[in-house]
Amino acid sequence: MIRTTYTRARATRIATAHIIRTRISAAQAARLVRALRRLNGFWMTSLLERGEFVTVSQALAELGADAELIRRYASQAGKAIKRAYLNTYEGREPVQVWKVVNGRPRQVAAYTATEPVIRDGLAAYTRTAHLVAA
Repeated sequence: MIRTTYTRARATRIATAHIIRTRISAAQAARLVRALRRLNGFWMTSLLERGEFVTVSQALAELGADAELIRRYASQAGKAIKRAYLNTYEGREPVQVWKVVNGRPRQVAAYTATEPVIRDGLAAYTRTAHLVAA
């Protein structure tokens, strides 16, 4: 077994490098969010911020889902909601917006906040049906 001992100077350098990396990644994240806002456009960004359009993870959070349920089942729930949307609106695709999901930019579907297909899709998926049954 190899045992590494750090001198005080080396430990300081390692700690400093870690701080620099986290600050750079925070700056990169801020740049990414600004770029995604530009891609979504002014109107769509303002609609998302006001809550007039919601994504699946936002809809699950509003219904009282915990973070673990959202992390595990939001993707499959989104597919169920999209299926319900396509059936209701005769094959017309939902609006796609850019959002940071798990640290990466992704295109996700957005629906109006009062859209009934959100509840229909969540009720059709067994892992989220209990949220809309209440």
